[in-house]
Amino acid sequence: LVLWLRRKLVAALLRPPSAFPHMPTLRLAKTLWGVPEADDPDLWDELFARIKAEGFDGVEAITLTWRTDRDRFVSLLKKHGLQLICQIHTSGGDLDPATGYVYCSSNKLHDHLASFVKLTAEAKALGAVLINSHSGHDSWGSGDKAVAFFKHALLVEAQLGVPVVHETHRQRLLYSPYTAAELLSKPELAALKVNADLSHWCCVCEKVFDAADPRDDWWPATLRLVAEHCEFVHARVGHAEGPQVSDPSAPEFAAEVSAHASWWRTIWAAQAARHPSDDAAVWAEPEHGPPPYLQTLPFSQQPVADLWEVNA
Repeated sequence: LVLWLRRKLVAALLRPPSAFPHMPTLRLAKTLWGVPEADDPDLWDELFARIKAEGFDGVEAITLTWRTDRDRFVSLLKKHGLQLICQIHTSGGDLDPATGYVYCSSNKLHDHLASFVKLTAEAKALGAVLINSHSGHDSWGSGDKAVAFFKHALLVEAQLGVPVVHETHRQRLLYSPYTAAELLSKPELAALKVNADLSHWCCVCEKVFDAADPRDDWWPATLRLVAEHCEFVHARVGHAEGPQVSDPSAPEFAAEVSAHASWWRTIWAAQAARHPSDDAAVWAEPEHGPPPYLQTLPFSQQPVADLWEVNA
């Protein structure tokens, strides 16, 4: 069964301009975020078989998943013909017995640089085909610290031989479209690759950007700039008051869905222009998250939608 979100994603990304006679292949990743079976290695075999059967080409996972049993994780992905995208969180990635998963523990440049080197090496050792990095700290803005981090990250990426994308994520360097545009415009960062999760920017700016709105006259140029750097899309639909609508198939979110789909089409056109080959591939991933991203009912905390179906 091809569910709604995949149909919308494919419709958005598989309709590039006819000017491109050769198309890169769209590969779909399944996020393991919010998938209960991902926490239990004894369930991975069945889980990965299901993911493959539903037509996905790979999975995206964080340290918390693969460190549970590295060898079994890699072996079962190979068994089921799934590729691995490693998501890393600089100055994070560890489990604190008292507080749980550590997402971001520092605002110091040296901590994030050391963490980036360590986590990308770990991802390469696992055989990752792509590394998605939540990079740096939002307090650095677009100044010297941010530029220094990204310049070093590009050197590390070149040495690794594994592509690294930096996500447009809150708390991180690309948290805002304004800061991101300043950084992506810098000549020394021309080679920087991004993961476009534009739902975060809707939340940060309390706005679903509209090129027809005079207030958003800056948006088309910023979107084109992002598209020029984008090698991965997190296809989550955000809204003006948060990073995630409850269910993108609901009619009340038609405007938000239409806006995001149009942004993804712009990104696809830029990717097709950069990769004019039938042998090339680009990645996209439905990435709606579990509670508290996914809204719940009061008192019972019952999720208002089935996350697996939303991301199917």
